[in-house]
Amino acid sequence: MSIGKYLFALLLVATCLMLFISYLSFRKRKLLVAKFNALMMLAASFYSFGYAFEIISEDIEIIKFWLSFEYIGIPFITTFWLILVIYFTGYQKVLKRWVWLLLFLIPVLTFLLQLTNDLHYLFYRNIMMDYSSIIPTVDSLKGPWYWVHICYIYIQVIVGMTLFVMMYLKAVPLVRKQITVIILGAVAPWISNLVYVFGIFGLHVDLTPFGFTLSGILYIWGIYQFNLLRLAPIALQKVYETMQDGVVFLDYDNNIINYNEAAQEVFEELHDMKGNKGSAYHVFSNYPELLQKIIVLENSDIQITITRKEETRYYHLKVSLIYDKGQITLGKMLIFSDITQLIDYQEKLQSNVNQLAELNAFKDKLFTVVAHDIRDPLAVLVNLTEILDEEMKTVGSENIEIFQEVSGQVRNTYTLVENLLDWFRSQSGKIMFNPLVWDLSSIVQQFIHSITIRSEIKEIKITFKIDDEIQVFADKEILNLILRNLLSNAIKFTDIGGNIHIGAIKKGDQVIISVRDSGVGIDSVIVKSLFHKALDAPSQGTKGEKGTGLGLFLSSEFIQMHGGEIWVESIQGEGSTFFFSLPVNEAGRNTKSRLEREFDLTWKS
Repeated sequence: MSIGKYLFALLLVATCLMLFISYLSFRKRKLLVAKFNALMMLAASFYSFGYAFEIISEDIEIIKFWLSFEYIGIPFITTFWLILVIYFTGYQKVLKRWVWLLLFLIPVLTFLLQLTNDLHYLFYRNIMMDYSSIIPTVDSLKGPWYWVHICYIYIQVIVGMTLFVMMYLKAVPLVRKQITVIILGAVAPWISNLVYVFGIFGLHVDLTPFGFTLSGILYIWGIYQFNLLRLAPIALQKVYETMQDGVVFLDYDNNIINYNEAAQEVFEELHDMKGNKGSAYHVFSNYPELLQKIIVLENSDIQITITRKEETRYYHLKVSLIYDKGQITLGKMLIFSDITQLIDYQEKLQSNVNQLAELNAFKDKLFTVVAHDIRDPLAVLVNLTEILDEEMKTVGSENIEIFQEVSGQVRNTYTLVENLLDWFRSQSGKIMFNPLVWDLSSIVQQFIHSITIRSEIKEIKITFKIDDEIQVFADKEILNLILRNLLSNAIKFTDIGGNIHIGAIKKGDQVIISVRDSGVGIDSVIVKSLFHKALDAPSQGTKGEKGTGLGLFLSSEFIQMHGGEIWVESIQGEGSTFFFSLPVNEAGRNTKSRLEREFDLTWKS
């Protein structure tokens, strides 16, 4: 196979490679950098494809046709490349409408003048075959516009390379790698073009398309190695420069190789550096704690304090090691985050916490003193009213109803104070909890006896049926509080002459206790929130007794403390039944699931 055919095959491969790169770029066309890279490679593919057929053709007219085909892309390659560079380096603000027109004016004129060259010969004076080279090639006498076209190309190349160099000098390491790939990809075809245009080495073969082949290989490598089209380096550079956190890069020997503007705000010493380089030991000599972290080859976090001009700032420093692909340490990255405001907030918050703790301690002390000072006199009054009530029933008195009303109010107030004290102890964690195994029947019987006077005032009959062998694992004092609240409620909402019954059955490792009354019942809306909070509005019993619902709320918490649950079934006008569960032993206390309520309680009248 002749050399011409080898070159022909190679150029077709180059064309396919350029079209593939154009496709990869087009997929990322939302990024303007990728969009113009796709257009540039598409234009270059016209060049290489046309030149492939040009070098195997020997007829002048056919060669002219393929030259015209090549110039569909040739005039626009460097223009698309320059626009790519402008976006890549962040100078897109210069691309005004008139700038776009100027950029494409000469390429469009070049395309038209080359296409119509036989009418004016401004592009080529003459075209002829040259058989003196390694393969038959076209030799041409260039016209004036050809040199305008060449000058315009190299002006664009010089401008683009200048922008790249400027960006490279101030770029972070990751960005520099991407810039290097782009520069190398651009240098290859332009050097090849210089060799051809100025006849260097005496070659008459245009090597520019082969230069684009090398560019294509570099770009594909860059796409997969450095994510070349995923993020334009200027975007990364802008993020780096505009970060509020200070960033400093160190090499392996702890020399500063780069830093952003925020880092200069943290360390004034960076302003005195010549260029971007300097020893970290010298620059950070006033910060021994920082130097200690820099010296150690490990990732770390510390908080440092910097005082300058009577102003103290706090920073969180994160030291991260930078590795190459072989996990060899290349250097370090220091990130300084200003946490001064956070520290101030923490100090204010701690101050508020301390003040709140003092206020709570004072409130608790005040609440305890006041509650006990009220409770003790009320307890005496309750005892006196019970004694007087018995005497007045014995001797008879026309004022007995008034006395009973006063007695009821005193008793209700005493119950409220008791509940408040119980609630306070439960909220402050001061309530004693010592569960033991108790005979439930004995406890209930003792408690019924203690409230006989209250039930007799309303002529309410209290009965119970609990097997003697039923035991519960509970704190006796807290169990009495639960029974007190439930029975007080039952008495309050039961009419004169009504009934209250207490029952219990054993179900697995739990005992289900019920308190049933023949009272007025509870509205279904109220039932839903009965155990979750105190009632918003005070409730009144059948004789005007007042309540807040705090007793039921406390009972619910105390039952949960035992590992049990509480619920109610009520029908308005027919009465209510409160159920609660307690464990049989300590193991049963861990049972949290809702027990089935499918059981019957046998009433004892």
